[in-house]
Amino acid sequence: MNETIKKIVVVGNAGGGKSTLTRKLARIHGLPVTHVDSIQFLPGMKIRPYKESISILTEIENHDAWIIDGYGPLDIIEKRFLKADRIVFIDFPIWRHLWWCTKRQFLNLFSKRSELPEGCNEATWEHTKKLYKTIWGIHKRMRPELLRIFARDTLKNKMVYIHSLKEWNEIAQKGLS
Repeated sequence: MNETIKKIVVVGNAGGGKSTLTRKLARIHGLPVTHVDSIQFLPGMKIRPYKESISILTEIENHDAWIIDGYGPLDIIEKRFLKADRIVFIDFPIWRHLWWCTKRQFLNLFSKRSELPEGCNEATWEHTKKLYKTIWGIHKRMRPELLRIFARDTLKNKMVYIHSLKEWNEIAQKGLS
């Protein structure tokens, strides 16, 4: 696993530090960053049309180097996994995702996440309730499916699992190998 890393996928439940880790890995590895949230959301928290999101993400995935933070449409994510040199799966206990999302929602009262388009306000009670439901749904339904996908022979050697804050910090400081 000493080859040059030019394509990285960072996935995991909301509130796991994906965007922060992605920015750190991009600096370490010299890769351009794409935050899926910046593609899927339009100003005002409107959802970009599905086919447009697929088209934009597919175009990015066809470049020679990238780091992509987030999921996007699920029918194309497995292709992204196959194209990636490394797949980072942030898999904290659900309580950490809930806690970090709570902190993020509080901070959103003062400044929005930089990866979102203008006019996207996440600091609402409605959005917070939706976010907590999403975290629970990803943990209960999507996480088991991702673990099955990641166990495939075609992906096993690409996987980097993060289960603890210590592992998150090590990768954030040293990058991937």
